[in-house]
Amino acid sequence: MEKAMEYLLETSRPNGAYSSVHYDKRTRFDKAEEQAELKAKKIQDIIDYTNEFLGLLGVNSAINPIIERESFENNLYKEVKEKNNLQDERDIVWMKFTQDEFLGVVATSNDINFQVPNDSSEYKEKISKKKWRYNSSGIIIHHLKKQWDESFVLIFPLQNISEKLKRGDIERGIGNYLIKKEVPILDFFSHRY
Repeated sequence: MEKAMEYLLETSRPNGAYSSVHYDKRTRFDKAEEQAELKAKKIQDIIDYTNEFLGLLGVNSAINPIIERESFENNLYKEVKEKNNLQDERDIVWMKFTQDEFLGVVATSNDINFQVPNDSSEYKEKISKKKWRYNSSGIIIHHLKKQWDESFVLIFPLQNISEKLKRGDIERGIGNYLIKKEVPILDFFSHRY
């Protein structure tokens, strides 16, 4: 686990409004454009790197993390929780990709979605005083003129999480490890929140 600690601790990101795709700031858009210029890695390589990192933490690898779209409609989170003996159905790290095979986001929790605004005027829409209509990864995908590959996601159940860690720590570590392995992540800062 000591080997994995440097990836868990790395949290650098833009501060305040600069960390947002809202408020007319360009930092995350600029980083996304930079990432989109890199060469996308093979999905199997991303699976292997993620399982390698989970192994460093003593968390079980995911044998088949590719979840087809049909599964999303059918109690996916409950099934993953029961099948993997998870404490909470949010104890997963999931990844979604663009149609041109870029890793779009590394995330945790039970909120997989493929939202994308129709145009940039919707970037600032809210559904409540504190909640934006569109998440940062969807806005970034729209900004880059890309589309989500909605046919699958990768799901890594977080079994055997050490009492010293939280799922967000593991999410951050995985994202940082993938970056170290030169995997472009379009929503580059998403796993650091």
